[in-house]
Amino acid sequence: MNIVEEHREKCTRCGQCLEVCSRYEDLGVLDRLYGYLDGSSNIDSESLLRCLTCGLCISACPENLGIKPLISPSRQKWVNENGLSERQTMVDPESENNLFKKISEMDGIPEYTDRSGSVVYFPGCAGTYINKVMAQASVTLLEKARVDYTVLSGLEYCCGAVSAGAGDQDPIRKHGQKNIDEIRKRGAKVLITACPGCFKAFKDIYPRMFGRLDFEVLQVSQYLDRLLKEGRLTPENALKFRVFYHDPCHLTRGMGVYTEARDVLEKIPGTGLANKTPEGSACCGFGGGVRVNYPSESISVASDRFRAAEKLGCDAIITNCGGCMQNLAEAGKNEKIKIFDLAEYLALACGIKIEREDRRMIELVNRAYNLCVPGYKEPDLS
Repeated sequence: MNIVEEHREKCTRCGQCLEVCSRYEDLGVLDRLYGYLDGSSNIDSESLLRCLTCGLCISACPENLGIKPLISPSRQKWVNENGLSERQTMVDPESENNLFKKISEMDGIPEYTDRSGSVVYFPGCAGTYINKVMAQASVTLLEKARVDYTVLSGLEYCCGAVSAGAGDQDPIRKHGQKNIDEIRKRGAKVLITACPGCFKAFKDIYPRMFGRLDFEVLQVSQYLDRLLKEGRLTPENALKFRVFYHDPCHLTRGMGVYTEARDVLEKIPGTGLANKTPEGSACCGFGGGVRVNYPSESISVASDRFRAAEKLGCDAIITNCGGCMQNLAEAGKNEKIKIFDLAEYLALACGIKIEREDRRMIELVNRAYNLCVPGYKEPDLS
C-alpha cells in the first residue's frame, strides 16, 4: 500500500489537523495532494509551499497522519518534474546563490579550532554565518568545562538536511560521507550539533544512507544537560527571568527531544520555567521554506509565540534553533520580551556574556535573501 492509499484509507476527515495548523484552512489540500501524488491531477505551488513541516498536524491526528507526510514526497515529485528554483538552491553549498556565501561576503565569520578532539561541535550553517551567538556561547561553555573539543564549521561541511527538505537531495549525498569521515579523522567519540536539522541528519538520515556511525550524536541541549549533571558546569549567577521555552519543531516533534533544554533551565538559579511540558507548543513560522516564500506571514506566526509567552507572564523566550532565533528576533524587534539561545542563557548564568547584534543580523539576512531570490520582499512588520 503506497502513502496515498494508506492516508486515504485511515483519514477520517475529522479536521483536527487543521485546528492546529496556521497555514491551511480546508481539507481540500488533502485531495489536491492525493491527486498529485497518484498522478491523476496537477497541483498549485501554494498547496506545496505553504507547509511549515512543523509536524503539529501529525501530533493532533488520531491516526498519526496529518498533512506533512504528503508534503515531502509531493515536493520531491515537483522538483523531479520542474527542476529546482532559486528558493530551493539558496542553501545548496554548490550554488552561486547560496545564502551563506552572500552573508560571508558581507560579514566576517569566527574562526574556530580545527584540531583533533574527542568531542566535535558542529554549529551548522546558521550558527556559523547567521546566529553566531549560538556557536560562540557553546564554544565558551566547552572551554569553561575543559572539554577536549574541536569545531567542524563552514559550507564545506554543510550537512545537507535543509536542502533535502526543500527537495534538493544532492548536498546530503555529496557531503554526508565526507562529514562522517572528517569527524572520524578528528578522533571524535561525541558529535554535538546546534541546528535541529543537522541533528536529524547525523542521528537519523546519515545512518540510513551511509551505515551505522561509530560516535555518539547529541543535540547541544543534551550535551549541556550532561555537563551540568556531571558537575563540569555550574551556574554561578542568578538570572531572574520567568522564561518560556520555545520547542523547535524539528528537534521536538521531529526527533523527540523535549526534556533536556527544560532540565538545563531548571538548574539555573533565579529562573522560573513557565511551560514545564511541551503541551501547547507551536511553530515559530520559519521552517519548510515559509520564511523565504511568505516572509510577512512567517513573521506573523512568530509573533504568536510572544503572545503565548505573555499569557504565561514571561519576560524571556529561550530556544535552541537557528531558524527559531532568527524569526523570533525579527518578530520581536519592538517587543519587551527578551530572546535568548539556550547556550547563551546558560553562559550568562556561568558568568559569560556574548555580544549580540540582532538588528545587524536581520539586516544582513534580508539583504542576502534579496541577492539570492528574485522578487523577494522583506516582511511587513507594521
